[in-house]
Amino acid sequence: MSDLFLERAPRDPALPRPARVGVVGSGFRARTMLRVMAALPEWFDVVGVTARNAADRELLSGHGLAAHPDLDGLLAGSRERPAPDVVVVTVPAGPAQQVVAALADAGVPALLETPAAGTVPELLALHRRVEDGACVHVAEQYHLEPLVSAQLGVAASGRLGTVTDAHVAVAHDYHGLSVLRRALGVGFAEPLVTARRDARRVLPSPSRYADPADLAPVDTVHALAWLDYGDRLGVYDFDDVQYRSWVRSPAVLLRGERGELRDDVVRHVGDDGQPRVARLERVAAGGAGSHEGLFLRGYLLDGGWAYRNPFRPARLADEDLGIAHLLARTATHVLAGGPSPYEVAEAAQDQYLQLVVREAAAGGAPVRAVRQEWADGKGCRGR
Repeated sequence: MSDLFLERAPRDPALPRPARVGVVGSGFRARTMLRVMAALPEWFDVVGVTARNAADRELLSGHGLAAHPDLDGLLAGSRERPAPDVVVVTVPAGPAQQVVAALADAGVPALLETPAAGTVPELLALHRRVEDGACVHVAEQYHLEPLVSAQLGVAASGRLGTVTDAHVAVAHDYHGLSVLRRALGVGFAEPLVTARRDARRVLPSPSRYADPADLAPVDTVHALAWLDYGDRLGVYDFDDVQYRSWVRSPAVLLRGERGELRDDVVRHVGDDGQPRVARLERVAAGGAGSHEGLFLRGYLLDGGWAYRNPFRPARLADEDLGIAHLLARTATHVLAGGPSPYEVAEAAQDQYLQLVVREAAAGGAPVRAVRQEWADGKGCRGR
């Protein structure tokens, strides 16, 4: 839809201009990225997309995008459409490695879809490519979604004291483990992992496109894992049909010696020794009586912003806002030398812990994670 009558979200002053972004792939994730960037034209300029499928190229061209059959056409650029500052790679982990190698040879930073690679040897190979100078980031955005970002902000604020226990049921596999590691602040520490995966029956969830055709229960798997870091304990919890489910909800429980966060309720003891109870309050425009538009302002806690949406008034759902943060941080890193949005080492640790969780569940016995080479490596320093 034309943005003729929509107010544009202003760009971060740190960015000298909109970041020129190329996209490899034309599937669901690529289209999600394109939709988010289209909503933020002051931040991003999509200079081209590669798609092997001719019908996809025709579709993309019909939406005003330069569609190429291969990476060479995307990187070549033209007077009308310059070469990209960064390329988002949305193809599966295996084929993505060849694209990353080609981008590294061309000196173009890459933002790689999750998982960054499938196995430990593949993760190590990608890490070593970064060690050799390739600029690769990973598109891990769940910790950047508004509510999760606010919850992690509470964990890092000291309001709860040191977080020693975290129960996270918000996302699958490496995504959920990424949030769990951040909640506990454990970095690359090596937990003892106990896990189980149990077959269940549950009402179906809506798909990405429609409600369930009927409400007959479907097969699912409920996964639980306990990550014992000695002085801290993390519990990973997820059901295969949890996304978009009407009967399985996301949940976060964080506990420290001074307080507790349970979803949107924060309990702690103030400096005066008295109990405090506060709530993460969602503030959004577009409800009854609001003539501001349709967008999220953020989350308040005790009268201050626990999360404030920098992309308002763009009409973006919470998942899209997480993606927007990730893309914006990538742009700021590439164009203005800002912090890396998400290092390969971080993503490798997330995926590695997922593999350990699955090994522990399959074997029925605890498995000790071991320190990997990427834990001591260097990250991408941009161009």
